[in-house]
Amino acid sequence: MVSVSLAYFAAGGPADPSAGPYAVLLGTARLADEAGLEAVWLPERHFGDFGSPFPNPAVPAAAVAATTRHVGIRAGSVVLPLHHPARVAEEWAVVDRLSGGRAGVSFASGWHGADFVLSRFDADERRRVMRDGIDAVRALWRGDPWTFEDASGRPVEVRTQPRPAQPELPMWITSGGSVGTFELAGTLRAGLLTHLVGQTPGELREKIAAYRKTRSEHGDGRGHVTLMLHTHVHDGSRAAADRAERELARYLTSSMRLDVSNVAAASDAAAVGGLGDADRGAIAAAGAARYVRGGLVCAAGDVQERLAEVASWDVDEVACLIDFGFDHGAILAGVDALLSVLA
Repeated sequence: MVSVSLAYFAAGGPADPSAGPYAVLLGTARLADEAGLEAVWLPERHFGDFGSPFPNPAVPAAAVAATTRHVGIRAGSVVLPLHHPARVAEEWAVVDRLSGGRAGVSFASGWHGADFVLSRFDADERRRVMRDGIDAVRALWRGDPWTFEDASGRPVEVRTQPRPAQPELPMWITSGGSVGTFELAGTLRAGLLTHLVGQTPGELREKIAAYRKTRSEHGDGRGHVTLMLHTHVHDGSRAAADRAERELARYLTSSMRLDVSNVAAASDAAAVGGLGDADRGAIAAAGAARYVRGGLVCAAGDVQERLAEVASWDVDEVACLIDFGFDHGAILAGVDALLSVLA
């Protein structure tokens, strides 16, 4: 059976100053910790309402580290071209020390064009920059020196502090579905973090097989595949199921605003930009229906069967994306129901 984690995206639920996204994060992270779940995954998002509470996953990760004892604390993801590698090594070493060695990072090359105002590099260079940055972060994490250029172009050798608790950084690569990225994760002897947006379960199985093959060729076992799935476990009533599907459709409509500046798929971005409201709504409704059928937006009695189906795709871990529009109380109730099934 797959292991289970929680994942967050803060996609704009109802306004409630007393119970905002950080209350959701810390409250559900404590539940995950007490229940023995594998990890919590924290995103990185910039310059928009969609995911806005998470501009730097290391910051909320430090809060989770201070309020939990056992659960893994992972970035899903650090968009490495937006950060200096030395800063990433420093920040996540702090999280690792605070948590007693529970930090992990999934690295992404980025896809939202506006984000690259934070980068020293052009978006077209993002994959090379991520690859080079990973080498630097790994070396610095181990305590090795690394040479960077200062503002005048002068080479400067540095070692980062503080030293982390773990001798090696647990690492994943985030892929939106490119088989080349799956294989890169295998080449780097990293885990893989992915989702079902833009890929079917059958396609995912084939890409996971490519990842396992590449990982094995590089002499480091089968690796680890984490699949993000939208999750809301409800009471099985028609009213609860309809509400979950509506919230998911609203979330998907919101996410389309990001797709307009997708530098990783320019043709798709142009197509989304040309859609009217009615077309966007129809696409979102179809997507919501698909994720309800194939994800963990379901009644408690369906959870184990759906996890078994995901395990048959050769997935190791499901990261349950829980905050896609519900209010705080509904999210907590959904997590409680999920944990009751898993107990």
